[in-house]
Amino acid sequence: MALGTPGMTFGQLAREQLEIEVTCPNCNHRRLIDGNTPRLRDRPIAGARFRCEKCGSVGLPELGKQRLWAKRLAKHARKLP
Repeated sequence: MALGTPGMTFGQLAREQLEIEVTCPNCNHRRLIDGNTPRLRDRPIAGARFRCEKCGSVGLPELGKQRLWAKRLAKHARKLP
């Protein structure tokens, strides 16, 4: 499915190795949305509302590439004796 289609789900976005980071304009709180969680996996992205956990204002989403270095670092650390 092409990016930006109305039926795209959070799970499909995660499979494309893309993530959504939501920023609060009032308190600058940032949160990454994990599209692989069972609760969000099948929900469509279009029409989703994001609220700040700290102040409750409307969050501003940004779409970008996943930061895979943390996963690679954890994988490397598990291999160390």
